[in-house]
Amino acid sequence: MHSFTHAEAGVSEALWAQVSALQDVRSAMTALDTAGAALVGLVDDSDWRSDGVRALNELLRRLTERTGEQRGALAIREWELERAVAQ
Repeated sequence: MHSFTHAEAGVSEALWAQVSALQDVRSAMTALDTAGAALVGLVDDSDWRSDGVRALNELLRRLTERTGEQRGALAIREWELERAVAQ
């Protein structure tokens, strides 16, 4: 999309790929933040006392945990890419 920009500026392909990956990681983190916030609301809303809703509530809790885990993994990738780009 911006190939003319990095070519004209003399930025290496590797650095451009890292910057692009960093942008993608940040976009994914934003999406996970949004999903995680929505899941927290669903967990609270489904905290009832029937078997079917209890099962749904447990599933939503697990999804919330997994979303947080993926967000954490992406935060590590973001940090790694930031260090690589800064070098």
